[in-house]
Amino acid sequence: MILDDAKTKVSTWLLDHALPLWAERGVDANGRFYEQLDFDARPVIGVRRRTRVQARQIYVFCEAARLGWGGGRTVAQAALDRMIATCRRDDGLWVAATDDAGDVLDDTPDLYDLAFVLFALAAAHRTLGDDRARPLALETLAAIDRLMAAPHGGWAEAVPARLPRRQNPHMHLLEAMLAWQAIAPHPAFEAAARTALDLCRSHFLIDGAIHEYFTADWTPDPTTGHIVEPGHFEEWAWLLRQAQIAGFETVDVAEDLHRRAIAQGLKDGAMIREMDVAGAPLDAGRRLWAQTEAIRTALMFGDPGAGDLIERVFTTHLATPIPGLWIDSYDATGASQDKAAPASSLYHLMTAFSELLRHR
Repeated sequence: MILDDAKTKVSTWLLDHALPLWAERGVDANGRFYEQLDFDARPVIGVRRRTRVQARQIYVFCEAARLGWGGGRTVAQAALDRMIATCRRDDGLWVAATDDAGDVLDDTPDLYDLAFVLFALAAAHRTLGDDRARPLALETLAAIDRLMAAPHGGWAEAVPARLPRRQNPHMHLLEAMLAWQAIAPHPAFEAAARTALDLCRSHFLIDGAIHEYFTADWTPDPTTGHIVEPGHFEEWAWLLRQAQIAGFETVDVAEDLHRRAIAQGLKDGAMIREMDVAGAPLDAGRRLWAQTEAIRTALMFGDPGAGDLIERVFTTHLATPIPGLWIDSYDATGASQDKAAPASSLYHLMTAFSELLRHR
């Protein structure tokens, strides 16, 4: 697909279908986001509403406003107000999940969730001009440092700490810190970004591959330490290049990670879920998020394959009877058992598609 054609297709799908649909059907009367819409575009009720999804959707609709979609600010502001009211703990951390009424189901602080809260607050500061966002971000980060610092570096994945250690929450914390440094720098944001980058250099990156699972002291986990995910190669490639642009010292492997993901992880035009370090598939199924990360990073590096990746997403994941929904996952045979579209995927679609729409 030619990129000019892809821009037109993406603009129509995102601005004319997906955002209006999720703003109308994916938000409840209190301004809180549903976790899923079924393939008739009806909200799925009775499932836990994760704080990470509330935060991701706040980012999505802030970004929609930046793209000129008229309803974005109103949706994002209402959701931000409710997230602050229902999801924040007294110690400065945030709960993992609430129910449909907004009551807490799981008050566990999870680093992955907290990273997205910080990311959403950055979007709210930049787009909504909300005066609460920066103080809340600094208070949240201080609480993470105070209550979740791990003895061997980085932060515990949850409170109480759990194993295996994972690179993924640290990667998304880096994403949030880079977002904050770009719009409202602070030494605490810079220090956290440097911690995540140091962990990548010293532990996550092994022989040119980002590893996923570790023991308490960041040794690769004996059971799962061999697993790598090409989609995370793409996410780290993006973030390492953004960190480099922002003036951070990084390992100069961003383009190598992208090339390795394409060479080893792309099967039949789609990025697989998991492989070993030699590139042998461990799970040859695919998730939507990995495709969008490959698209965004391909655009960054001027990879001519970006158009093909976009076309593949439209002919598979986005080929739903009601435009604006998606099929999130396929197994290795190309079959999907999905019964609904998870709201969490819209964050990944927005990061890739906004990059395309701004691409010159």
